[in-house]
Amino acid sequence: MNIPWSSVRNQWKILPPVPKGDYLAGKNVIITGANSGVGLEALKQLVIGKPAQLILAVRSVEPSQKIVNSIKKSHPGLDIQIFYLDLTSLESIKSFTVKVKNEVGRVDVLINNAGINPNFSDGPYKSTGDGYERTFQTNTLGPFLTSLYLLPELRQSPSPKVIFVGSDIHFLADDTVIKKALKQGTPIISSFNDASTYKNGLRYAQSKLLLQMLTRSLIPALPDLAIINTNPGMARTNLGRDFDFTPTLATIRIVFSFVFNARSAANAARNISTAVANSTDSHDYWSEGVPYPSQNVFLTTGTGVRATKQFYEEMLAEVEKIAPGVTKTLI
Repeated sequence: MNIPWSSVRNQWKILPPVPKGDYLAGKNVIITGANSGVGLEALKQLVIGKPAQLILAVRSVEPSQKIVNSIKKSHPGLDIQIFYLDLTSLESIKSFTVKVKNEVGRVDVLINNAGINPNFSDGPYKSTGDGYERTFQTNTLGPFLTSLYLLPELRQSPSPKVIFVGSDIHFLADDTVIKKALKQGTPIISSFNDASTYKNGLRYAQSKLLLQMLTRSLIPALPDLAIINTNPGMARTNLGRDFDFTPTLATIRIVFSFVFNARSAANAARNISTAVANSTDSHDYWSEGVPYPSQNVFLTTGTGVRATKQFYEEMLAEVEKIAPGVTKTLI
């Protein structure tokens, strides 16, 4: 995996400052995976905007309480709560969104930050209890389904916004499995949930490519929402907590690049907070604190366009099987 020079160069760019002012006044904000890494730093930055209500959607509820207690000390008037959410469980996603409907109501900003990186080296195929490959469900299906479940609540807002936290690593995603599915006339979803063709080291980048494809499809389907795919960049976080590092030449190169070029989680989080504060429109890619062109060449080709359309249609059919009627408000 060769990291493009443009991505390395961008790591050293000075990002816009953390947004100031009451830009979230009166707004209800949800951020998933907000108890560590970039999500936690984004949470701290969003607090400055003085939201009416701030929901942390996390798997680890008890450890997150310390974070909430700390924020309440410095912002005593803030309504900040913890809701349980495990993206590897479809039932958990449903229960979470029902809780939001019942206890929060209107949602002004939904930040789909939670995700996993299984490894950049060899590793076994792991499936969720729902039968999907774990990274696919956590990084792609889960955020998509969560957003569709909450469309009615988002549409109660005068200026609804959905943030997907992507990655510039989608530039490097191996698209072979997608091209093969198109050529053979087989579902892309099935290809990504096939243990016999699974390659662990490729999966994180592929999951972010699929998320980028969904973002591009949702923007015209939901013109009344601002939908943004943000790139935090390479950051020093615990995203790779599941890594079982195998020292090969390729993985050693990645580690060295990370050590020398990774930005702090706080700096990376500015790409989320600036998108929330400064953008009123949809953008399929947001990086360095501004709308930014994706450098994935595949997505601009005829094959990439066809794949994007097919994958979106497959995902709509898939979530309809999971939650009948969830797509009815889409154009």
